[in-house]
Amino acid sequence: MSVTSLIMSPTKNNKITHNLELARALHKQGNLIQATAAYKKVLRLAPTQPDALHYLGLVYYQTGQVNEALSNIKRALVIAPHYADAMNNLANIYKETGDLLAAQALYTRLLSIAPHHTNTLINLAIIFKQTKQTQEALHLIHRALALEPQHVIAHYNLGNIQIDLQQFELAKSSFMQVLMLEPLHHQATKQLAYVLAELGQTAAAIETLQNLIEHRPEDAIAQHLLAAYAQNTPPLRAADNYIKQTFDHYSASFNLSLAQLEYQVPQLIGEKVLSSLSPVGSQLDILDLGCGTGLCAEFIKPVCRALIGVDLSAKMLAQAAKLNLYKELHEAELVEFMSKTAKPFDCVICADTFVYFGELHSAFSATLLVLKPHGYFIFSVEQHSTSVNSNDYFLQRNGRYSHAKAYINTALQLAGFTLCTIENIVPRLEKGKAVSGALIVAQKPGK
Repeated sequence: MSVTSLIMSPTKNNKITHNLELARALHKQGNLIQATAAYKKVLRLAPTQPDALHYLGLVYYQTGQVNEALSNIKRALVIAPHYADAMNNLANIYKETGDLLAAQALYTRLLSIAPHHTNTLINLAIIFKQTKQTQEALHLIHRALALEPQHVIAHYNLGNIQIDLQQFELAKSSFMQVLMLEPLHHQATKQLAYVLAELGQTAAAIETLQNLIEHRPEDAIAQHLLAAYAQNTPPLRAADNYIKQTFDHYSASFNLSLAQLEYQVPQLIGEKVLSSLSPVGSQLDILDLGCGTGLCAEFIKPVCRALIGVDLSAKMLAQAAKLNLYKELHEAELVEFMSKTAKPFDCVICADTFVYFGELHSAFSATLLVLKPHGYFIFSVEQHSTSVNSNDYFLQRNGRYSHAKAYINTALQLAGFTLCTIENIVPRLEKGKAVSGALIVAQKPGK
């Protein structure tokens, strides 16, 4: 969309148009540094040019400068209040950074101005889906498809809504429609594989993922899901790239998503830390393995002297840093980090991270080494009953591992820990059903 700027001489206007087109071309090519400079050049010529402000805001957002992005796009909207694409993208930033109320208000305002703005209909539907207003989401997606029947993103989100409604045959059709329009749409391919597996068409799900990997051999998520569906010899743990790709993608919406799943592991771990460790006040050095966005930090800060976080996802760590509760944050694989650190800890916690490990002995042994004598190890797992599954650990179709209680106890003993307690918990919901989990407290013996 092009918005007319202030009246100026034809020569200057032509120069601005040329520079703006150059900036847009650089932007589309992914040359963000050069695009930034080009947009700024336009703004030196015309400080109130709304397109340049809008697009510069998008570059800032793409480079992680959220405040600058918001500032520039808001300036564009002050100059051009009905600039639909700028309004939509401002709402997108609110949505992706977790401010759903602001996003919903802006999308709704935009639809009152431009009721046929297809992307806004889709984006508002995504918010309704996230907030469990499924029928409202479905209605908006159908409105979008009535306007643009071949809209790839609309069909993709329709499939996701149909999954929530457990309408798997309809979801299958939606994702197949996406792939007819865009054959290499990798997210739709993975969702199609999931739906096929839910329909009991496991061989077709496996073939779908194999075809995707042929075209995208670097797709660690597809490789991990293929292992989960095939169930031949599952890997000992999820690959580092799988974890990075998964959590970098979800970092902005991670906390909101878990809140909707009634996720309670951080609070449960916090309660165990406070009840298991006798010193009162800020006296303890605690290591948070797989710290993510820092959900545990708030619950354990009353007893922390120094809180150290470790995670593979740089974007999750960036969210954790905003809390200002961690003394240090490290982007590293947790076993490797513990094997290299010389700092001893009073307590090591690990919330919902061992669901990406099958074999646990290596991680437990590394944890023992970084604990002080009498130090505590408090963590959660998903569990399965040995009456249902005789394996020590099992790679589920959702890509997460579940463990048998007996295996956890054995792995702790082999590593040198004393098991204090192991309690059944419901860590979260999945598709409205309670997930079976366990919360474990173990202790390193004294010298």
